[in-house]
Amino acid sequence: MSETFGFDPPPERAALAADSRHLPHIVTVGRHRIGRVLQRLSQLRSEHARFTHIAASFEDAVAQVHALHRREPIDALVGAGASGAWIRERVDIPVGMVEVRGLDLLQALRQAKLQVTEDAPNVGLVTFEAPSPVVAQFDALFGLGLVQVGYLGPQDAADCVLQLKAARVGAVVAPGLVADLAEQSGMASVLLYSDSSVRQALSDAMLLARHRLAERDRHQRLETVLGQLQDGVVAVDEQGRIRALNPRMAALLGASVPALHGRLLDEVAPSLGAAQALAGGEGGEEVVQLAMRTLVVRRAPIVENGLLTGALLVCRDPAVIQRADRHLRADQRQRGAGVRWRIEDYLGSSPAAQRVRALAYQFSASEATVLILGESGTGKELVAQGIHRAGRRASQPFLAVNCAALSESLLESELFGYEDGAFTGARRGGKTGLIEAAHTGTLFLDEIGDMPLALQSRLLRVLQEREVLRVGSTTPIPVDVRVIAATHADLAAQVERQQFRRDLYYRLAVLRLATPTLQARGPADVAELALAMLARRLGLPGAKALAASPQAPLAGLLDAVLVHAGEHRWPGNVRELDNWVERLVACQDYLCVAGDGPAGRSPALDAARLLEIFPECSAGIALAAPVAARKSRLRDAGRQAERERVREVLERVNGDQGLACELLGISRATLWRRMKKA
Repeated sequence: MSETFGFDPPPERAALAADSRHLPHIVTVGRHRIGRVLQRLSQLRSEHARFTHIAASFEDAVAQVHALHRREPIDALVGAGASGAWIRERVDIPVGMVEVRGLDLLQALRQAKLQVTEDAPNVGLVTFEAPSPVVAQFDALFGLGLVQVGYLGPQDAADCVLQLKAARVGAVVAPGLVADLAEQSGMASVLLYSDSSVRQALSDAMLLARHRLAERDRHQRLETVLGQLQDGVVAVDEQGRIRALNPRMAALLGASVPALHGRLLDEVAPSLGAAQALAGGEGGEEVVQLAMRTLVVRRAPIVENGLLTGALLVCRDPAVIQRADRHLRADQRQRGAGVRWRIEDYLGSSPAAQRVRALAYQFSASEATVLILGESGTGKELVAQGIHRAGRRASQPFLAVNCAALSESLLESELFGYEDGAFTGARRGGKTGLIEAAHTGTLFLDEIGDMPLALQSRLLRVLQEREVLRVGSTTPIPVDVRVIAATHADLAAQVERQQFRRDLYYRLAVLRLATPTLQARGPADVAELALAMLARRLGLPGAKALAASPQAPLAGLLDAVLVHAGEHRWPGNVRELDNWVERLVACQDYLCVAGDGPAGRSPALDAARLLEIFPECSAGIALAAPVAARKSRLRDAGRQAERERVREVLERVNGDQGLACELLGISRATLWRRMKKA
């Protein structure tokens, strides 16, 4: 039987009663007289703790404590005597014991002495376990006529009373059960435990309960945190027994959380290797098999005050790691990690290239919209990335979309996003558009001239109002985004033909920049770009590194091929030039005269093969001539081109022969030989 002795609040204090649930829960245990004392004194402290009394002892009390603890956690117990000691050994709950103090015992003995009779002049003292030798010495000194009896359990109670009766005891100081039995047999009785001892035990129990309640609250917070993790987490003590785990880990181990508490982890899942972490080694990751599942387990020892007290194991599904890695890489690209180019990467020493770089640097300091005009392959996106990277938005997203590559409906959803259920097949939860995703960053609209007129009006509103409206939504979303647009088309002419909105054109063309063609930039820029492309394709940091590498003769071969390009117009611009460089790397051995390839000191082109691999070099060569004559003319033309190239390079470097050899990829002896021929 159990009774709760908290305060029973009147209606006006109902809220306060509800708040009592956060108070520590203390259970007093005791029958007979000690039980009544515990109930009476615990009621006086009901504002500081919630008290429940169990009127039982020994095994019956243990069973009731376990049953109550399963229903509602108990923070501390209060017990006394043999029954209290019995309970303390059999439950995992702190127990505040009612102790017999010296002064209390003297007062009890004095009170009992006053109740003895002539027929029964002795005082009996019943204590837990063996009689006290100190009390025996005290009795010998003062002649109290004490009869001490040891009390081990309920089966000894009746025997104790018989012994006391036989020893002519008139009054007994004893625990509750013996005291009640003594009174039933005609002896006076005094309870062994005083009110002050009980109050001290209640105070001790409240202190223990507060510590246990705080520990339980910390444990609950920990379990709440662990429960939110997608990874399986388990903590073991120094013996390897499970002390905490989350539902995800319990699911991996194939049992419930309560069923796994206290079990040896190495018995439940030997493959997790808890013993490795308990050995005190450094934490690490390992791929393991658990119940037909592949997991990545990370182990780490738990060290407190310099002592190993347990281990923590975290199990992750490799698919989750791979998925997170994909999301992170995608987010890095979105947040600007995919911005590869800087303004200085727009190579070239021609006035046209220098003008582009100068304007790009000027535009990067502004927040105005930029319109980049130029043919396909002239580096419009490179310039856009460079402007973004040199500006204040460099750490924010740079998102690009090709307006010519998507249909009108798809481009609309990509740019503006849509709400959940906006149309059949729409993604659940809706989708964030690129304009919204580029918030605080830059949106690059490539081939803006091919954007449908219907979307042009929506884009104009974004630029004017600085807000975007998702498809299917009525709530505009404010955005802070810089727009850089690019096109190969003549937008001004399209405006006149009513193929492009005039208002949008003037909104876009606040800052204008034109990227020149390779033909307009000249052969020097072509050669510089080609060398940079070759170095990048070979995995080298630049043209200087290429000149100092074993691949330097390949640069000379590239130079010779470009000389033979003659008046080629480069209609594909930089993309076409990159195509040439890739073709040269793939066919380098085939292009050179046998025995004198790129690994040699001076590569020599085979003219016929040059025309075969680079038919663009056929301008100015009479293809109708006999093959032998054509080869001879090509050879002469090649030598003449080499001599002209040597003179051109020497003039460019002001006669510095060492630098000329580095640029040409030849030795000084070869340079002298060609200078003599020149």
